[in-house]
Amino acid sequence: MIDTVIFDFDGTLADTSQIVINSFRHIYSVFRNEDCDEDYVMTTFGEPLALTLKRDFSEHDFEDVITCYRDYQIKTFNDEVKLFETVIEALDYLKSKDIKMGIATSRLRKSTLDAVEALNIKKYFDVIITAEDVEKHKPDKEPLIKTMELLNSKADSTLYVGDSKFDMECAINSDVIPVLCGWHKLSEELKNQYNIKYVLDKMIDIKDIV
Repeated sequence: MIDTVIFDFDGTLADTSQIVINSFRHIYSVFRNEDCDEDYVMTTFGEPLALTLKRDFSEHDFEDVITCYRDYQIKTFNDEVKLFETVIEALDYLKSKDIKMGIATSRLRKSTLDAVEALNIKKYFDVIITAEDVEKHKPDKEPLIKTMELLNSKADSTLYVGDSKFDMECAINSDVIPVLCGWHKLSEELKNQYNIKYVLDKMIDIKDIV
């Protein structure tokens, strides 16, 4: 019996794909004077931002790059980020069933808390684990293990809902039941690659699993 659902944030609860791509376009323009490869940027979704920026902008000061990235997101968040279809309905349904809920994300803590406040969903979550709360990041199991420990939950009764390869691998590494968001470009490929049993067409479909 499922008693816990843990969510990724970007690309799962909130449609942040465009603001992330636009943020990368911005910093590529500022620091490298070139266009970014959108397909490449999408492959980094789910990876901690600091790792991506340190790798791809190694010739620049990290603090300058991440500050530029954050400043762009702060200015455009309210215009460019929305919850995915039926997310609120799904969260309300899970809450009505006394399902424990958490977030395990590779986002930084401040940006995560600011985002859930802006989207008015913080009230649904008992635990929020971010990049700064763990030493090892997805696909390592630590983010989910820590979230489950704080929720007093067990792996065999927990779902992890995510959209990226990092999410699916994290769930598998944690012995948690992986649930894939099926509304993204690479969803079918991920479903086949990781043999994912549960794929959502929209978030409210989670009621058919719990």
